[in-house]
Amino acid sequence: MMISFTSFGQDTLKLKAPQEFKRFLIGINISPDYSYRTLESTDGSSISNTIIDLRNKSEEYKIGYTAGLNFCYNISKNFGIESGVQYSNKGFALSASNFTYAEMIDPRYGFTYPTNGTIGPKKVKFIDNYHYLDVPVRAIFSFGEKRIHFVASIGVTTNILLNATQTNVFDYENGDTKRNTVDQPNDYNPINLTPTISVGMDYKISDKINLRIEPTFRYGILKIIDAPVTAYLWNGGLNITGYYAIK
Repeated sequence: MMISFTSFGQDTLKLKAPQEFKRFLIGINISPDYSYRTLESTDGSSISNTIIDLRNKSEEYKIGYTAGLNFCYNISKNFGIESGVQYSNKGFALSASNFTYAEMIDPRYGFTYPTNGTIGPKKVKFIDNYHYLDVPVRAIFSFGEKRIHFVASIGVTTNILLNATQTNVFDYENGDTKRNTVDQPNDYNPINLTPTISVGMDYKISDKINLRIEPTFRYGILKIIDAPVTAYLWNGGLNITGYYAIK
């Protein structure tokens, strides 16, 4: 009973080293956007100011979008730089309804015929579309240790105008809808600069795949046309990006 035993042992539990952050990521994003504009008088005339008042009362937002390919380089686990190539559709719209049509006159007999709104549309909508090739550059800040990180970003996007069009939509009493799109004849400025800011969350689906959702606001600081009444395009959207870690 008084014999003693001595033994040696060691803990076999291995502690995992902290996982390193991924430096290079490639992503695809889509952002449905609430698009509108801010009008400005460049000559300060009363006529221009009257036009602005009338347009502000009649024009409205349109739904646009931004989509493209992004490349992100993470300098540290909390800071990264992102750029890419995107396509964006910006603009605004004008709607009108409750039209009153005069009675039709028969040129042969002079009789009048009630139209009941059948000779013209009951509602029209004119949508101004500005199509851009975008080159964004932004700084991204990330905070968090687990799968969900909070992210914020600030940057600027160079917008290269591809085309400006107007889509006309006519709705009739019988349910018919006619739509056509034409090029706008105005000489719009080919380049714009758009500061961008966003705040959102990043969810780590796996070791290589991340899903990021960011409410984003963009405001063009250059006027779109040299005219007595010009506009600055802006939009706010929900930017959704899927990232894949290359390294």
